[in-house]
Parts: sequence; structure tokens; C-alpha cells
Amino acid sequence: MKSAFNKGVLRSITHSLGRFLAIAVIAALGTGFYAGLRMTAPDMKLAGDIYYDGTNMCDLRVTSTLGLSDENIEALRQVEGVEGVEGAWEFDALATVESAQYTVRIHSLDAEAAQASDTSDGMHAVSNDVNYINRPLLVEGEWPDEPGECVLSADAVTDGEVELGDTVHVLEGTQDVGDTIDTDEFTVVGFVRSSYYASTTSMGSTSLGNGSLDQYMYINEEDFSDDLPYTEAFITVAGAKDLHASSEAYDDAVAVVAQRIEDLGPELCAQRLDEVKGDAQATLDENRAEYEAEKADAEAQIADGQKELDDAKAQLDDAAEEIESGQAQLDDGWAQLEEGASELPSAKEQLNASAETIADSEAQLNAGQKEYEEGLAQFEKEKADAYAQLDAAQAEIDANRETTQATLADLQNKLDAAQQGLAAIDAQVPDMDAAIAQAQMWMDAAQAEVGRAQSEFDAAKEALAAADPDSEGYDALVEACEEAQRNLVTAQGTLQDAQDALDGVKEIQAQREELVAAIPQLEAGIEQAQAGLDTLDAAQAELDSQRTAADEEFAKAQQTLDASKAQLNDGWAQLESGKQAYADGLAQYQDGVAQYESGKATLEASEEELAQGRAEYENGLAEYQDGVKEFEEQKSQADEEFADAEAQLADAQAEIDEIESPEWYVLDRTKIMGAESFESDANRVDQIAQVFPFIFFLVAALVSLTTMTRMVEEERVLIGTYKALGYSNARITSKYLLYAFVASGVGSLIGIVALSMFLPYFIMEAYAIVYAVPPRPVPIDSGLALLAAGLGIGITLIATWAAAASTLRETPAALMLPRAPKAGKRILLERIKPIWSRLSFSWKVTARNIFRYKRRFFMAIIGIAGCTALLLTGLGLQNAINDIIDKQFGEIYHYSMTVRMDDGVSDEDVQAVSAVLDDTSQVSERTDARTANMIARSDSQEEGAADQRFELVVPQDVQKMAEYVTMRERVGHAPLTLSDDGVIVSEKLATELGVSVGETIRIYEEDTIGNAEGEGFEVSVAGIMENYVSQYVFMSPGLYEKTFGETPEFSTVYAVATDDLSVREQMSDELLAIDGVKTVGYNDETIETYRTMLKSVDSVVVVLIIAAAALAFVVLYNLTNINITERAREIATLKVLGFTPHEVNAYIYRETILLSIIGALVGCVLGIWMEGFVVVTAEVDQVMFGREIHALSFVIAFALTMVFSVIVTVAMRWKLAKIDMVESLKSVE
Repeated sequence: MKSAFNKGVLRSITHSLGRFLAIAVIAALGTGFYAGLRMTAPDMKLAGDIYYDGTNMCDLRVTSTLGLSDENIEALRQVEGVEGVEGAWEFDALATVESAQYTVRIHSLDAEAAQASDTSDGMHAVSNDVNYINRPLLVEGEWPDEPGECVLSADAVTDGEVELGDTVHVLEGTQDVGDTIDTDEFTVVGFVRSSYYASTTSMGSTSLGNGSLDQYMYINEEDFSDDLPYTEAFITVAGAKDLHASSEAYDDAVAVVAQRIEDLGPELCAQRLDEVKGDAQATLDENRAEYEAEKADAEAQIADGQKELDDAKAQLDDAAEEIESGQAQLDDGWAQLEEGASELPSAKEQLNASAETIADSEAQLNAGQKEYEEGLAQFEKEKADAYAQLDAAQAEIDANRETTQATLADLQNKLDAAQQGLAAIDAQVPDMDAAIAQAQMWMDAAQAEVGRAQSEFDAAKEALAAADPDSEGYDALVEACEEAQRNLVTAQGTLQDAQDALDGVKEIQAQREELVAAIPQLEAGIEQAQAGLDTLDAAQAELDSQRTAADEEFAKAQQTLDASKAQLNDGWAQLESGKQAYADGLAQYQDGVAQYESGKATLEASEEELAQGRAEYENGLAEYQDGVKEFEEQKSQADEEFADAEAQLADAQAEIDEIESPEWYVLDRTKIMGAESFESDANRVDQIAQVFPFIFFLVAALVSLTTMTRMVEEERVLIGTYKALGYSNARITSKYLLYAFVASGVGSLIGIVALSMFLPYFIMEAYAIVYAVPPRPVPIDSGLALLAAGLGIGITLIATWAAAASTLRETPAALMLPRAPKAGKRILLERIKPIWSRLSFSWKVTARNIFRYKRRFFMAIIGIAGCTALLLTGLGLQNAINDIIDKQFGEIYHYSMTVRMDDGVSDEDVQAVSAVLDDTSQVSERTDARTANMIARSDSQEEGAADQRFELVVPQDVQKMAEYVTMRERVGHAPLTLSDDGVIVSEKLATELGVSVGETIRIYEEDTIGNAEGEGFEVSVAGIMENYVSQYVFMSPGLYEKTFGETPEFSTVYAVATDDLSVREQMSDELLAIDGVKTVGYNDETIETYRTMLKSVDSVVVVLIIAAAALAFVVLYNLTNINITERAREIATLKVLGFTPHEVNAYIYRETILLSIIGALVGCVLGIWMEGFVVVTAEVDQVMFGREIHALSFVIAFALTMVFSVIVTVAMRWKLAKIDMVESLKSVE
């Protein structure tokens, strides 16, 4: 019996493979997703740990506000538990690479150690030097070898493609560039990947630019200034590599060493303070000695200057006496010259009168000459025009005569030809009508002959066709047929000849009619041409008369012109005589004037010499006075400079005396942004993993309960038999438990093995867009695998036990009888008469089946709801992340360009920036603001919570800023207005600080390494605004002045720039060429960076859709399978009653579709909660995901669920088709 029982167990598996697979698949989904997601975080952390250890990433980082010396580095190496220490330099800078500007962190690189390391596997940097820490991996190119060479990040998101050989130009930095590095231009020789920068998009914060690093760069240690102290010390802890970086053991081991270094800090700080003070004092003493020497030289120069001024004063007094004597002699000479000059005016008057007479006469003659020449020219022109007109008229008459005569001859010839042709036709055909009639009669006779011949030929053919070829008269018939055919051909030829004759006569008739019509026209043309010749003869006579009259008139005009010419010649002769007399008088006058001018020139020369002497004296006096003034000013300035130098030396001495002991910072890996961010994201995945897969377990429990309940019901009689034969309840239950265990166990094994290897690797590959941590082979965590299998199998076994236990409570006799059908009950819908009465029979049956079988109903609803919820979660997550870009840079930001200038920028640089931005072809609008990177804290934060970094924005014009940044609440979009009562905080920052409107936060300025400094400033939160990218605090200028005690300096410009890339590039070059400009950025670059970061979302959505599809298929397949199996007799009966296959399918699948619709609607509600949980949990620092699920996502989730449902119904049609109608006769009494 035992063997028979075991065979029954095996048979139950092999004979219900669909049921077995349904349990296995749902178990595989539940356990696989749970194990895969739970293993993702440990696998990510393990991959990070291997990467960190393989590149010898520092466990600790030590910095000091006064830097570190070689002695400090050596002292750190002596600390117990320290394995390696590397002193390093770093500073942040603004740099350009091929015209694109980036915020760069520049690190020193031990080039010899780098070249000796092996980084060929892309994950490890193998080196025997324990003091070579944070080892970069060379991805492309080579290590820096010569000064001025560098390597850049291979993973940074850049505006354009950076290539080997490009030049990096360092513009400015957090420290003076010239004092920090030896050159500001570097050639890119390679690209590296560094575990110190695990994140490719969030490399750290800085006080430059927009507060975020864009790129990191390694340069040779020799490129840093020789006297520059170490910026930091990277430290590795002995034994830390043997511990998991995310374990408490690692934290404890590092904390012990960190504490020892903290304890050593005061001693090393004191040493460093003495060293710095000593160096500063030595430098100050050298400067004081140099000052004393320069002061002595200046005092000697002042004494020499005083002596030179005294000598110059004596020379000026002598020159003044000589000038007075020369002035007296000059006055006497001018008196004598004036006496001779008095006689010249009368002579000048006489000459002027003569000149006027001569000028009048010459003007009259010139006028007469001009009048004569104009008359002559007019005469010649009129004469030429007249004869030209006469000649043109003659030519026109001659041409017309020739043309008319030719036309007349041509018309006459045509007339003769027409008359001859008409005579010839009349001679050929005297009676045209009779000829046409005769030809027509011939035509009619020929046509009649053709008709007769055709009839005879047709009759012959018919007789021939009807005759017997073997008869005696057949040959005669053939000959008669051939004769009839020859007659027909002859008649047709005659008909053609008659037709040709008729056509010829008609053609001759048409020619005659044309000639008859043309003869009158030609005669009329001849008459018209003859009339034209007569008209031309009359015109010739008129033209000859006009030519004779013209000859007479031109002869008279020539005589008048000759008389005028003679008069003019007489007048010119008289004019020349008067001019000669005037010339003689003018010569005499000019001699007198020359004598006057000579004497005057002599006096003027003397006067000029005297004036020059006087000017030289005055210049000398002015120079002397200027010299005295300059001497006094320089002496005063020297005294002031001496006083300033004394004050500076005193201040320097005071500063040296006041140098405080440096701050000593010991930082662990939690301060390394990339590593900390990577671990935080891994923890977020783990948080999702602890909740997300339980929907699969819930569905698995329902599927198992329903499936096993159906199985137990099917074997009810068998169970009764087993009990009757003496099998215990436990033994009988074991059969079903074993069935469920094998099904869920097989499914769990497959799901855990497949998904625990796929999901972690898939998620790590998705995160590879954001993190440069190399993915690694994914091991299976046995603990998590057993936990997942235990949950999956346990839930299935519990559901199976519940199904079996319910049945085993009955007696064997009751079990051996089929279960009595449930008593019919009215469903709620039946009580709603207006609806129920209008439903068809099929819809009433569907409604009863849906609501009476509650277990099946809830299993379907929960399973399908889970499917829709998964879909909506994925699509909603995609909406939430895409909204970051669309809302931030579409609805909130309305500017496209940001220009940041140095604090304390000069007015000239500000004006230069304005000149560029005021060009409306480049920038349409702009506004100014004060911006600064700061740190915020609040009393509402959890203990130990991290500081929150943000950017403070103080607009110059609060009203205008509203045009560039929309300040509103996220829920309801209520507008927010800046006032002096409080600040407006971005929503993400308010959430992290745990504050609401009306509460206060404390804001701090940050030092060079990003720590809060000072006591901070307390401000009230007046509003919380919608914002998705970065964290902001907006403050009015009045509140800024009240809070910080100073007027804000507006050194940042927000502008709306052109979309033309070439114009943008040119504008950026112009702005960056201005000394005071730090950065020029465009929102397009930020948008592209975030789109690159968020590409992994699409792959996550695909995984969720696949998971939802699998869940839907399992639930709907199992539901449909059970539904069909339970109702086989009912379906067979419907077929017997005449239901068509389409009606039978609709009868069953209508329930499935309705359940899918209800489940999908419930899933939309459940999906809202799930999406909210995932979005909040998966959110990264400095970014807030959108909080809205788009309407289209609801539609897509619902539609995909229905598509899955339709696919299952189509796939299950074969099962309905297999049901035999004979089954309807096998009812149990």
C-alpha cells in the first residue's frame, strides 16, 4: 500500500503539470525577486569593497588648516595600526578644455609609483608601494611623465569629447594658481578611473562655480610649487583590506586608528604652528631689513632733489632781467615802421579802382564772348538737326517707295498666276457638277456590284460547308466558290477606282473655289499699292520745298554771327591795353609794400625771439613750481609709504603672533562622496527589497491555496478512500504537502539561482551610468537564498495544509460522496432591479459566478492588482525622474544661462560683462543676484544627520527674479513671494532638515574643505518651494543685510541666451576673457548631465513590466484553468444546447476580462502607494523626484494588464475546445 500511495503522489505531479507549473512559477517569481533584490545591496557593497581594496583607497584622510609638513607625514606613519601614508596636494580650480569650462579638482600624482603599477585588469592597481594610495586605473593613454602633462577622468560627463593631446588651461582656483602650481597649461596624455571618485556625476562640492565638481585631474607632484605644504595625507589602516568595507568590524578597526591620530593631532598641530610661525618670522625680518635700506636711500634722494630746486631758482631770476631789456628795444622799432605804413593806403585805393574797371570790362567781354559762342553752337546744332530731319524724311520716302513697288509687282504676278490656273481648270473640267455626278453614279454602281458579289460568295461558302467532300458535286461547288471570290475581288477593285475618281474631282473643285476667292483680293491689293505710290510722290515734292527754305534761313543767320565776332575782337584789344597800365602801377605799389614787410618781419622775428625767451622763462618757472610741488608730494608720499610700511610690518608681526593652532581633521570614508553615495544607494535598494517582493509572496499564497484547494476537491473521493483504508490524516496531508513542496521547491531553486544572479548584475549595470565601480561576478548569498526559499516554500506549504486540513475534518463516508453544491444565494446586483432586469442571461451568469466564488475572485483581484501596481510603479518612477528635467527646466527655471563673477569684482569688469550681455542678438533678458555655497542645519534633524549643502540666492530685484524662477508650492502651486520676514527653502532641503513654514534653520559659511565655520546665522522659513535639482535658499536683499550685516554684492547673472550654439560659444569666449568672470554655464549642459544619469530608469521599467507580465500570466492562467476545470460539465452542456465556440469562449472569458478590469482598477490605487514608497526610498541626495504619476501612465498600466489578460485567454482557448459534449451526460446523482 505504501508503494501504491507513493505512486499516487508521483502520478498527481505528472498528471497535473499545469497546476504544478503554476505553483512553481509563482514561487520562482516570489523567491527569485526577493533573493535577487536582497542580494543586490550586499553584492554592490562587495563590488565596491573589492574595487576600493584593489586600488588601495584610503581608509582615512587627514587635513590641517595650516597644511602638513614632511615631519607630520612621518609622524603619521609611526602611528600604531597605520599601514601607509601618502602626503598629497590638491586644490580646486576653474579650467577650460577646448573652450569648454569645468570646475576641476587637481590632485598630485606619484608618477613613478603610477608607472610601476599594473592596472591592466581594470579593477586592481597592483603596486608594492604601500604609501601609493588612491591608485588611479589607467584607462587610455599613458601616465604623466614630463612637467605640464596630466590625466583626466575617463567617466566624467563633459560638454564635448575630450581627447588625448587636448590642452587644459587653469584659470583660477581656491588658492592662487601662480603660488600653487608652476604652470597653468597641461596636455592631456591619458584618462583614468579612480575609486576615490566612485560617482561619475557627483564628484564633490567646491566653493567655485555652481558648487559642484565637474572633473578631476592628476598632475605630476613636481608641477606643484616647491615650498607648498601638503594639503592632505591619505592613510590606509593595517588589516582593513581583510574586512568588508561596509561591516562594523571595518568601522571599528578604522575608528581605533582614527582616534589615535586624533590624539596625536594637538602635538603635530603645535609643531606645525611653530614651523609656520618660524618661517613667517624669518620672512618678516628679511622684509624689515629691506625696508630700512630702502628708507635710507629715499631720504638721500630727497636731499638731492632740494638742492636741484634751489639752483633752478637762481637761473630763472637772471633770465627775467634780460627779457625786460629786449622788450624796450622792440617797442622803438615798431614806432618807426608805423610811419612808413601810413603812405601805402592811398596808393592801394588807386590801384583798386583801376582793377575794378578792368574787371568790369573783362566781365562784359566774357559775357559777349559766351553769348557769341552759345549762339554759334545753337546755330550749328539747329542746322545739323534740320538737315538730319530732312535726310531722314528723304530716306523714309525712298524706303517706302521701294517696298511699295516690290509689293505691287508681287501682287501682279500672283494675280496673273491665279487667272491662268482658273482658266486651266475650266478648260479641263467644263462642267464641274456633271463630273461630280458622273463620278458619284460610278461609285454607287460599284458598291451595288460589291454587295452582289459578296452575297454570291457567302452563298457559295455555305453550300460548300454543307456539302460532303466525298460527293460528286463537291468539286463544282469548290470551283463556284472560288469564282464567286474572284468576282468579289474584282468588284472591290472597281469600287476603289470609283472612289479615287470622285475624290479627284472634288479636290479640283476645291482648288477652283480657292482661286475664284483669291482674284478679287489680289486686285484690291494692287489698287492699294498704286495709291501708296501716289502718296509718296506728293511727300517728295513737299520735302524738296522744305529743304530750299532751310538753306535760305541758315545763310542769313551766318551773316549775323560774323558781325558779332568782329565787335568782340575790337573789345579784347582795348582790354589788353588797360591791363598793361594796371600792371605797371601795381609793380610800384608792391615795391613799397615789400619794404614795409621786410621791416615788419625783422621786428616780428625780434618779437618772436623775445616771446620765446619769455615762454622759456615761464616754462622754466612752471617746471620749477611743478618740481617744488612734486617734491613736496613725493616727500609726503614717501612719508606715507614709510608709515604704511611700518604699519604693515607691525600688522604682519601681529598676524604672526596671532596665528592660532591649526584645526586637525581626521576624515573616514563617509566623507568621500562617491563611496558614501554608492553605499547609500545600495542601502536604498535593500530598503526596497525588504518590501517590494512581498506582493509576489501574497499572490503565491493565494495561488497555492486556490490550486491546492481545487486539487483536494478533485481527489475528495480518493481522500475518503484513504481514510477508510486506515491512512492517517498526517499521511494523507503529506501527499499534498509533498506535492506543494516539490513544486515550490523547484520553482524557488530556479528563481533564486536565476534572479539572484541576474538582478544584482542588472542593477549594478544600471548604476554603472552613475558609478564607476566595476561590476563583478555575482555570488549567491546562501543565507538570503535559504531565507527566500523558506519564505516561498513555507507560504506554499501553509496554504496547502490549510486546504487539506479543511477537507480532512470530514468523515470517510462523507468524503466518498461528491460535495453537495452550495446553496444558491442572491448576489447584491440581483437586488438592484433596474440593472438586473436589463442584463442578458449570459451577463447574469457571469455576475453570479464572479461574486459567488469569493476565493477565486480575491485571488484574481489581488494577483492582477499586483500586476498593475508593478506596472504603475515602473511607469510612475519613470515619470518621477523625467519630471526632474521637465519641471525644473521648464516650469521653474526660465533662464538658460548663468554667469558667475569673482567676489569683489571690479567695476570695469562688471561693465565689460554688461556690454556683452546687453547685446540683444545674444541675450534677450537678464537679472543679477548674489549667490554663495553654504551649509544648513536645524534642531529638527536626527542626531548625527549630515550637514545639508545648498546655494544661497539673493536677487537684486525681487520682483524681476520671479520672471526667471517660479517660486511656488508643489501641492496646489500657490505662489510664494520673497520678503524680509524669512527665507524660501527648496522642498528637498526642508525635508532633509525636517522643518516646516514658521520654523527656523541655521545657515553657515563653509571653509575650503566644505565644513561649516563660525556660529552660523539663524533665519526663519517663510515658504517651502517646489524644486527638483540641487538645494536652494532664496533670501531678499534686506534680510541678507539684516542677517549678515553687510550689503550683498551681486556677482551672478541669470540670463535668457540665444539658442544658436555658435553665438553662445563666441559669447562665452568674450565673457571668459574678462578677468572677473569665473564661470559661464548653460542649463542645456545640466539637462544633458541629468539625462545621462537617469538612463538606467528605462531598464528598470522593462524589468518591472516583465515581472508584472509573468505575475499576470501565472494568476490568469491558474484562474482560467481552475475555472474551466470546475465547470467542464457546465461548458459541455452549453455545447450540447447549441452554443457556438465563440459564445462558449465569451461565456467563460467574460469573467476573466471583468476580473482583470476590476483588478487593474484596484492595482492603480495600490500602485500609487507602491510608487510613492519607491520614489521616496530611491531618491538621491541633492535631487527630489517628481511626486506625480501622469495620466498616461495609468492608461498604459491598465492597457498592458488587459493585453496580458487577452493573451492568456487566447492561449487557453484550446482547453475549452478539448471539452467533450458527452461529459454533460456524466452527471453524478
